Amino acid sequence: MSNSSETVNLSELSDEALLEICRAAEVIACECPGYLARLLRQVRTFRVYTTSCIDQFPSDADTHLWLADQATQIEDILLQTMIELMQKENLIDDAQQVSLDKLSERARATMLKQVGMP
Repeated sequence: MSNSSETVNLSELSDEALLEICRAAEVIACECPGYLARLLRQVRTFRVYTTSCIDQFPSDADTHLWLADQATQIEDILLQTMIELMQKENLIDDAQQVSLDKLSERARATMLKQVGMP
């Protein structure tokens, strides 16, 4: 990471932003933020996929619309869970930005603590 403070805006959690969160959280220690980000990306990918099935399989449109609606609900729950987790970990600033630097520092500190280093 660079010396400048890297952040992600909560209102714009794009797939690229989720990847940045995954990268910042990837460490031997707790990977919960990264895991949630990966799940959220997978649900988004599924929602897009099942929506595209409507054109390919018009006779199953009702089923695919239902699946897309269910995926949207799951996406909303995962997003809210991710936001609340980052709030609990004090990784969100007053401008509603996720500090990737803080996330990386937290992950490193947890890993060092697990191996017995202060």
